[in-house]
Amino acid sequence: MILYIKEIPDRRKEFHYEAWTIIDGTKNTKTSYARFMALTDLNDDGIPLKGVDLYGTELAGIRLPGAKMNSAKLIDSDLSEADLNEVDLSEADLTGANLKDANLGFAKLTGANLNSADLSYANLDFADLSQATFSGANLSGASLSGADLSGTYLSGANLHGVDLRDADISQAFLQGAIMPR
Repeated sequence: MILYIKEIPDRRKEFHYEAWTIIDGTKNTKTSYARFMALTDLNDDGIPLKGVDLYGTELAGIRLPGAKMNSAKLIDSDLSEADLNEVDLSEADLTGANLKDANLGFAKLTGANLNSADLSYANLDFADLSQATFSGANLSGASLSGADLSGTYLSGANLHGVDLRDADISQAFLQGAIMPR
């Protein structure tokens, strides 16, 4: 019994290595339930997902609240209806990602690339979007109440119906953006 208890940390490490092996092994695979669960389990254990490459993956509905995913590559990924509350996606590449109806409240997206991303009806309340790029992104119907958009590049972004109450849009580049009515 003592030996079993003593080996718990080693078994946790082994479990984490196996989860990373699944994530790495499913690269270039659009849909993988094993990858979906590995990401969820690692996040639940507080393991940072920094720099993870999830290009073109199907992650609709994933729950990763508080995840540390800075510098992640989520290009063309489907994160629709995902719970990414308080996630750190600073410097992440989310070009063309589907984040429709995603919960990104209090998320950190400083310097993130969200060009051509679909963020329609997403919750971005109190998110830090400073210095992020949203060129051609669809933010229609999104809530950005209290969000920090200072220095954000929004050229060509669709902001129709966006809630910008108490948002900081100082020094945001809005030329060519479709503004809320």
